[in-house]
Amino acid sequence: MSNEILIGRQPIFDRDYNVVAYEMLFRGGAQGSDVEMTSQVMVNAVMDIGLENIAGALPVFFNIDESFLLHETGLSQALPQQQVVLEVLEHVNPGPAVLEACRNLKDAGYTLALDDVISVEHARPFVDLVDIIKVDWIEAEEDPGNIISAFRHENVKFLAEKIDSYEEAEKAKALGFDLYQGYFYCKPDIVSGSKPPESRMSVLRAMQQAMTATSIDEMFDVVKQDVTLSYRLLKYINSAAFALRREVQSIEQALSLLGLSNIRRWLTLLTMTSLAENKPKELIRQALWRARFLEMLARAMGDEAIEDDFLTGLFSILDALLDCSMQESLVEVSLAEHVHNGLIDARSAMGEKLAVARALETGDWDVIRLFSNDGKRITYAELTRLQTESMLWADQQMAALSAL
Repeated sequence: MSNEILIGRQPIFDRDYNVVAYEMLFRGGAQGSDVEMTSQVMVNAVMDIGLENIAGALPVFFNIDESFLLHETGLSQALPQQQVVLEVLEHVNPGPAVLEACRNLKDAGYTLALDDVISVEHARPFVDLVDIIKVDWIEAEEDPGNIISAFRHENVKFLAEKIDSYEEAEKAKALGFDLYQGYFYCKPDIVSGSKPPESRMSVLRAMQQAMTATSIDEMFDVVKQDVTLSYRLLKYINSAAFALRREVQSIEQALSLLGLSNIRRWLTLLTMTSLAENKPKELIRQALWRARFLEMLARAMGDEAIEDDFLTGLFSILDALLDCSMQESLVEVSLAEHVHNGLIDARSAMGEKLAVARALETGDWDVIRLFSNDGKRITYAELTRLQTESMLWADQQMAALSAL
């Protein structure tokens, strides 16, 4: 069944901006079709691909509709109670049969969430049954704070969804929300008139040197200038993420073993993690999955410059790291023209591929359908495979980086 679908995932953050769960996004039917996913297809897809490949050990929010509640609750037996949050969609009518079905799921040990709440009255029929109330930050018909006040005495958590800036996230935090969902973390936290501090500029300069080194000797000169970077590079290379047969004991050995292009990409990543010290870790995970996905997509399409695709994915978060526009961010870094163009122009060859990666993150299925149908010879099945393999790879890299 997974051959017929596309899957996206959206991170859910706690108050410290750590990822504590993912919501799954699905698109079903044959290529170009607008046929809605059925619950059966969604469950089969999740079990076929494997929850561990989608979200590791984190909880997964899984949307359910009225049909699921009334006719297909038996499907839930295929989903582990300890990892799945069943999210009741906003258009579900809270009739007696639906509420009874919700209670049965709750009694069976499932965590329930109510999606896209816009008012107190919207949530009231479900409040005794759900564990999480998701408030639509954009479409709410009344102050989100009123919804929290109405039900704070209940044993529920409150999730603010469609949070698209750090300013909105901080407002939601001040109102008392427990969880946050949206794309604020991958957007700049812009302060009027601000420029990257000198500490960040020095990191950028080191990254630029690594990017422009044309020989092993030049790269060695870059690395040896920073003892901390040298140490982190060796520790990273010797981690399980690389699965080398023997330990690498020196930078010279690392350069000789991995080669200039591979060292360039890993040094670029390590310097970018330095820029992300005060950002959600999910931002680096996003850069890693984009980099790997674009590299694999380029290879599947028969492109040649897959190293540049990898770097495009890494640099696609540079604006969020530096808290300024992408155009301003690129002033600080010299990139190949097609990489530069890919980061600022979605119509360019590299930009089209980056747009596909972003569309998978946000569930913008129309972008993916057009790309898949536009002579690229990339099927939904292939995109799903590339995506899930890239997510797993990014998770493995994050595990290695967290130990540095």
